[in-house]
Amino acid sequence: MPKIEAQTIIDLNFVPEMFGKTSATFNAYIDSVIAERSKILEGRVGVSSYALTTSPAKEYIARAELCLTAAEMIQRRMNRILGNVVGTGNALDITMERKQRQDYLDEADALVLKIVSGITADSDDFAFGYVKASHFGDD
Repeated sequence: MPKIEAQTIIDLNFVPEMFGKTSATFNAYIDSVIAERSKILEGRVGVSSYALTTSPAKEYIARAELCLTAAEMIQRRMNRILGNVVGTGNALDITMERKQRQDYLDEADALVLKIVSGITADSDDFAFGYVKASHFGDD
């Protein structure tokens, strides 16, 4: 069962026109993306961790789900933009969209690490690490 609702994604300023949807179909479209991403998150953290109802784990789960859903929405938006470009010989700049998508994915990865570690900053045995490496400059 997803931890976020369509309105949470709409509040991030995603609008139907960005995806060629109508207002009447947009919530169902977002719900399908949320359902897909929630299953992926559940697979990454495990069924028992995904079902946690204690703080801060439940907030981490909800935020990770939001980040994964937003990243997927941005990817779908980029696909729509690129799919509608008529070949003019000019490259389309989607650098900002790529960066925003990657920022959401990075935050989701960091939250998943916190969730699967089972340790919070309030624990006596708190330890946390995060390594990000890329051979692509500023990616």
